Amino acid sequence: MIARKIFPYIVVYVSEGSAHKVIECGTQDGRADMTNFEMDLFDTKINSYALEKEESEQCCQHSIIKPACVPVSIISLFIFLIVFFPLFNEDGFDTGSVRYDRSGYCIDQCRLTIGSRVQLVETIPSVLIFDNSSLTSSSTYEVWKKLLDDAQVSIDVASFYWNLRDPVAHSTSWQGNDTFERFIASAERGVRIRIAQNQPTTIFPQLDSKYFAENGYATVRNLDMPKLIDDNGVLHTKFWIADSRHVYIGSANMDWKSLTEVKELGIVIWNCTCIANDLYKIFNIYWRLGVRGAKIPYKWPLNLRTYFNFSHPLQLLSAKDASVFISSSPPQFNAKGREDDGDAIVAVMDNAHEFVHISVMDYMPATIYRTSNNNTYWPKLDNAIRATAYRGVNVRLLVSHWKYSRPEMIHFLKSLLEINEGIPRKANHSGKIEVKLFTIPMDPSREEIPHALVNHNKYMVTEKIAYFGTSNWAGDYFINTAGVGISFISSTHVNLLNAIFVRDWTSKYAKTVREFLNEKQILVVTTVSREEFASTLKISGELIVDFQIFFIDTDVDSGEFTILC
Repeated sequence: MIARKIFPYIVVYVSEGSAHKVIECGTQDGRADMTNFEMDLFDTKINSYALEKEESEQCCQHSIIKPACVPVSIISLFIFLIVFFPLFNEDGFDTGSVRYDRSGYCIDQCRLTIGSRVQLVETIPSVLIFDNSSLTSSSTYEVWKKLLDDAQVSIDVASFYWNLRDPVAHSTSWQGNDTFERFIASAERGVRIRIAQNQPTTIFPQLDSKYFAENGYATVRNLDMPKLIDDNGVLHTKFWIADSRHVYIGSANMDWKSLTEVKELGIVIWNCTCIANDLYKIFNIYWRLGVRGAKIPYKWPLNLRTYFNFSHPLQLLSAKDASVFISSSPPQFNAKGREDDGDAIVAVMDNAHEFVHISVMDYMPATIYRTSNNNTYWPKLDNAIRATAYRGVNVRLLVSHWKYSRPEMIHFLKSLLEINEGIPRKANHSGKIEVKLFTIPMDPSREEIPHALVNHNKYMVTEKIAYFGTSNWAGDYFINTAGVGISFISSTHVNLLNAIFVRDWTSKYAKTVREFLNEKQILVVTTVSREEFASTLKISGELIVDFQIFFIDTDVDSGEFTILC
C-alpha cells in the first residue's frame, strides 16, 4: 500500500492482485469529504499566517528596530529636526525661502520706497552745493541709524575695513562715533551681530571690530584673501542685512568719513526676506571662508545656490513692474546660479538700447594692485563700453579725480573718446562716448583728513536697469577682490538713479577731459639736460611737490620739456 498525504487527506491505494481499489479516507478530524477539504484549505492559510506572525515576533525580539517603532521613530526624528535644526543652522537661512526659489516670484511686501519715493542713500559732503537740484535722498547715517535702532534679532555686516571712531576728533566725525555706540547698544539689548571683514593690516588694523569682538558685542571673522585667492586680493564688499529682511548695499565703508566727507551712494530695501536671503548666501560664503585655514571648495553646497541672475531675475510682486538680481565677484566665491559681477555689468550694457550712464571712482582697463610691476591688461569693461557705443548707444562715463588718482587713467579715458571718430553714422541715431571727471573742491579745513573729498560712487544706469555696486572699475576688483552688485529692472529705480547721475554730470564739479586738461597748470622747462631733468623730477608719473604728472611732451631739437601737472 502506498499512501500520500495531500493537505489533510489520506488517499490509500490497496493492491489486490491485478485489481486496484481506491479507498478514500475521510479527513483526519472526521469531517465530510469536499466541505472538509475546503475548510482544511482555509485552516492551512490561517495557520500559515499565524506561523509567519509568530516567527516574525520571535525575530523582532532580537531586532534593534521593531516594526511598531518605525512610525514612532519617524515622528520623533521629525520633532527633533524642528526643534534642534535651527541650532545647527549657523548660516541663518530662512528655510521657507524655497517658496519663491522655484516660482521666481517674491510675495513679501518689499518696501523699496518711502511713500512713493525710492529710498536711495547718499552721503554728500557739505562742500558740494548742487544748483537747481530738487533731489533729496536719505543720508547714509540716517539709514544706518534706523537699521541699528530697529534691529530686534540680528545684524550681519560685510565690510572692507572699520574706522568709525576718529582719534583726531574732527568736527565732522560725530556721526561715525554715534554709529559705533549704536552697534554697542544693539548688542546690549540682545541683537546678534556678525561681521565678515577683510583681515587686519597695518593700514587697516580693524580696531573698531576688534573692540566689538573683545567685549562680546559681535562675532568677527577675517578673510585672508591673499591665502584664499591672490596676494593682492581683499574683501571690498559693503553691505548690511538686518533681521534677515532689511538690506543695505552701497559704496560706503564702515568709516566715519563715509558719513560726512566722502560722496557715497547706495540703496536700502525694507521688509524683503527674498532679497535678504539671497544676499545671505553670499554673506555665508564669506562667513565660511573666515574660519582659520579655510579653503575655497571645488563646489559650493547646493543650499548656497541661487536661481536668480540676469537671465532669471526675482520678480517683486509688491513693487509694480520690478525685478532684481544680485551679482558677486570674484568667480571663485560664486555658488551655482550666481551671476559674476563683471558679467552682470557687461550684460546690463549689452541690454541697453538708448543710453548707459556710469559713475565710478576709478576706471582702468587693467589690474592696478599687483606687485613688482606685474599688472596686466584687462579690457572686459572697456571693450563693452566701446561695443555699446558702436552699436548706437550713447555712453556717458563720470570718473572721479582726486589727489590719489592714477596718472595713467587720463590716457585710457582719452582713448575711449578717440573711438567716436570711427563709430558708424546711422540715419536715426549714432552712438557716442562722453567722459567727464568729477572733482570735489578742497576745503582748507579738511586738507589734513586722509582719503576724503572724493566721489566714491560705483553705479550704472540704462533706460531699463539700475545697477548699484561696491567695486571700482579696474581688473583687480573682478579677478581677486570680493564685491557685490544689485540690479533693479524697474522704471522707478532707473528714473531716480538717472536723475542723480544727470545732477552730477551737469554740475560745476564735472569737467570734460579737454576742460580738465586745459585747467591744469602748464610748466615749460627750458635749457635742462635730460640727466638733470630725470634726476630732479623722476619721470615716472610720481607727485612733484603738490602736482601730478599726466603727460610729458619732449622736443628733442630744442631740449624743452612740456609737463602737464
